[in-house]
Amino acid sequence: MTMRTGKGNSYWSVVSSVRFSGWAKLQLGDYYILTGKIWDASLAYSQVDKAFREDQLGEEARFRNAKLAYYRSDFEWAQGQLSVLKASTSELIANDAMYLSVLITENIPPDSVMTPLQRFAYADLLLFQNKDKEAEALLDSIAQAFPKHPLNDDILMLRSRLAVKHRDYKLALDYLRQVYEACKNCGKDDLLRDDALFRTADIYHHFLEQPVLAKQYYEQLILDFPGSTFVQTARQKLAELDNPEPVIP
Repeated sequence: MTMRTGKGNSYWSVVSSVRFSGWAKLQLGDYYILTGKIWDASLAYSQVDKAFREDQLGEEARFRNAKLAYYRSDFEWAQGQLSVLKASTSELIANDAMYLSVLITENIPPDSVMTPLQRFAYADLLLFQNKDKEAEALLDSIAQAFPKHPLNDDILMLRSRLAVKHRDYKLALDYLRQVYEACKNCGKDDLLRDDALFRTADIYHHFLEQPVLAKQYYEQLILDFPGSTFVQTARQKLAELDNPEPVIP
């Protein structure tokens, strides 16, 4: 019995080591993106995808490669990957894949003029690379050159991420409010509206530490968008707020 337990421990130790190696390679891929080595990043993600094909780690690698293709404006290839990842068992991966897929689908025009989406994708890449001022300038150029483009709501979402990054939570909340109202008034699908509600709740919950307002927005999300992919997470967050962990003195 002791011997079997020992072998089991050895087995799980190897599994843990292999998975750690996979996660480390994903982080290496991210580092390559930060340093502008796009093809090296793609290779690193592809290696993890191949090594963990039937594992959530492989799905994460595929999503990062799809996001990388989106950054490079290879929207068709990205969509091919995202169409599968939308059914991921990981709620986070499925949510991210759904958003990116809809973003691409809704902003590829019939005339095949990709300029706004290409600029937006590149601004997203610049944000990932912590080149915030360049990203903001590029977002400004899209809004000025294409004032009525459908991407404008997504630009506001990206600006809200920038504001959170710089701890300007009031500005972030204002951007999210604009997204919610704009999508509500234009009859656009609910994808950005539920996202805006969730991000609003998250800011009140984790950054401003205002649980009453956080609960209000989590509950609104659950009631108004029962089919949202954010509902399960919102319920978990509500449970956290209703049963906070005791503070140990």
